[in-house]
Amino acid sequence: MIDLHCHLLPGIDDGPANLGETLAMAQLHVKAGVELVAATPHVAWDMPNEAATIEQRLADVRVALAAAEIPLQVERGAEIDVHEATRRSDEQVRALALGGGPWLLIEAPLRPGVALMPTVRALLDRGHRVLIAHPERSPLLQRDPEALHALVHAGAATQITAASFAGHFGRTVRDYAEQMLEAGLVHSVASDAHDTSRRPPGIAEPLAAAGLAELTPLLAHEVPAAILAGDPLPPVPAWRRRGGVRKLLGRRR
Repeated sequence: MIDLHCHLLPGIDDGPANLGETLAMAQLHVKAGVELVAATPHVAWDMPNEAATIEQRLADVRVALAAAEIPLQVERGAEIDVHEATRRSDEQVRALALGGGPWLLIEAPLRPGVALMPTVRALLDRGHRVLIAHPERSPLLQRDPEALHALVHAGAATQITAASFAGHFGRTVRDYAEQMLEAGLVHSVASDAHDTSRRPPGIAEPLAAAGLAELTPLLAHEVPAAILAGDPLPPVPAWRRRGGVRKLLGRRR
């Protein structure tokens, strides 16, 4: 599996405090069946990380992983706050793209009053590709689901936190994630892991707990691989709940 949203780099945001904690997270990734992660530290007003800092921490982590013989490939990236995405130049945001490709991971705001839609549209108009992180957890989008429809129609894609489907963030988030899946608005999943206990690595397990194990190859490998390669994304799944039973109907183009 490929996990394109993980706060793995030490001492740079609200993820692991030190390299030892990073290695412990990496071991859990491998145990959970993940072969490649994108290290995506926050880039926000209170965590104004720069590409050069991220690259240096990434180099340190790669050396430590090799020394510890942990078979986890780590690529660069960032989870970019909408304000930072707006104020930074094209060159600056491109340096934060996932795996050095065309896709930017933009954080769906977790508080009201933040303008996600204009920022995503502006980035798309500037020629970037936008992957929206955890839209199912955003009160803004929960209250205005048509806004997400419009952004996806404009060319954005979504990345759901796998644990959301298993109810780890509450019923409201779980229900909205399922509504997104039924509407054909789920393109990929990730762990959004921050540590080894409260927000640990893991994709397949929460999807299986939610009865969605059959989606794991598509959402946790095929689509993330296409994102890293800059290739067209595979069709998204169509899904329905019938009498309390989840049923995968096929893929929508």
